[in-house]
Amino acid sequence: MATPGFPLPLRNALAELALAACEDDAAVAALGWLAAPVDAPPPPAAARLAAVHLIDLDGRALLPVHAPHAAAVAAHASRALRSAAAFRRGSGGAGVVRACQIAAALWNERLFFEVHEVLEAVWKTAAGATRQALQGVIQIAVAYHHLMHGNRRGARTLLAEGRSRLASAPATALPTLDVGALLTATAPWEGALARHETPADEPPPLVLAAPMPRGRA
Repeated sequence: MATPGFPLPLRNALAELALAACEDDAAVAALGWLAAPVDAPPPPAAARLAAVHLIDLDGRALLPVHAPHAAAVAAHASRALRSAAAFRRGSGGAGVVRACQIAAALWNERLFFEVHEVLEAVWKTAAGATRQALQGVIQIAVAYHHLMHGNRRGARTLLAEGRSRLASAPATALPTLDVGALLTATAPWEGALARHETPADEPPPLVLAAPMPRGRA
């Protein structure tokens, strides 16, 4: 499961595009070019790519500093495109609700750093049980990010802390997400990491909660 990580500037640039693609067609075009960089990117994509320092404004390829990561960038961009499409198909709401919907789409493409980024933005202004539950989900996401990049110790600590924090929050703290399913699915991972093992399965999905029937509070 472990893969080499991106250098920090490249990681941040890709995360910015992945989050922007949820509502910005130019970011979608930029990711599309990164996923299949044939010829020069179209002008809107080129502007987006240049703004995050991935290409020169009139460039036809990644900057030399990023070129060694081209294959990994293409795979990452493809996952980001799928996550943006998944969010756009089912998006609705604002604030924490919207952030959780984006987080689920990103999570299910294993874009765990981006999950951290989108949830942290709303965690900063949240309060009470909502803040606690958001922090739990963030810690679990970062645990999987660490695990994907070979940091088993960090993953073990954050997964245990995140699950404990999420379990101690009321189930209604994040009604957009199926928190119970996440706690159940991550329990074997916490146990395996505590035994210094890694489950063979892929990380579990982050599932959106079923809409509450009309007429019920």
